[in-house]
Amino acid sequence: MTSPLPTAAIESGLSRGASMMARAWPLLGLALVAGLLWWIWSARVPVITARHRPEALCFALAQSHFAPPMGVEPGAAVVRGRFSEQTPVSLAVRDAMHFTEDMVMQESSHHVQDYDVVSLWLRLPGGRGHWLVLAWMEGPDLEMASFRFDSEETDLSPDEVLWGNRLQRELLVSRYFQAGEVPALRLRGELPRRFGPKGSER
Repeated sequence: MTSPLPTAAIESGLSRGASMMARAWPLLGLALVAGLLWWIWSARVPVITARHRPEALCFALAQSHFAPPMGVEPGAAVVRGRFSEQTPVSLAVRDAMHFTEDMVMQESSHHVQDYDVVSLWLRLPGGRGHWLVLAWMEGPDLEMASFRFDSEETDLSPDEVLWGNRLQRELLVSRYFQAGEVPALRLRGELPRRFGPKGSER
């Protein structure tokens, strides 16, 4: 003997499947639109490659999602051919930046892979904040990555010390200081003008 097919159950299952598909179609459409918009954005926004080591360090900081509670402006500079290869970094950076000794709050030296790097905290005149400068020699060239921290204080705040140390731990690592090669770092778009909270422009 055979039992009759449970047509009611089959119809109920088909109805539920159709209902689920009907609910899924709008989500699928949104996913397709989002994918299309991302593809258009990717095609229009150029990918930029670091031209030298200081710029590569700024790229590396951007990729690390550095998010301090204060505004921090990155900068990169190369002073070409002004010095001999034997010039100490600390002398070269003073000659290039023309700061006075009363502006120096902290100074330390680090040997990172193939380079001797000097780290300087500078007090900017007129209450314009504090400047963390990382400098090293590339043959006869002085290279510098700098970071201006927004601050109205005369001395470094605990937050500045904390985030300055985090920045240095992120950047003063062997893979970024291999002699003879610029770190192969790229950014889509452009380097942020500043890190930190939005609306922190001064």
